[in-house]
Amino acid sequence: MSMQANAYQLFSKEILAIWKSQDVSYIKVEELSTIEGITFFELIPDSELLDGGELDTLYAIDSEDVDDMLLFSKNVKFVVHNIYLEED
Repeated sequence: MSMQANAYQLFSKEILAIWKSQDVSYIKVEELSTIEGITFFELIPDSELLDGGELDTLYAIDSEDVDDMLLFSKNVKFVVHNIYLEED
């Protein structure tokens, strides 16, 4: 994931504010990988559960669960791919 890692940013209050301003309704959480004891989850705005995967979950953008993703954890990191941060 070393080359891929450069394409990701840690989820932040700024990203959440941008998505809210873009009227994002839901965030999909998808497990990416575990590296040195840290599990990385990708956040995908306004995605749908198409494959029914057991590790994928949708959260409403205003939910407490999304707010909890902003809290520091040494074992779990929520990241956003740069393609979801580009302006339309």
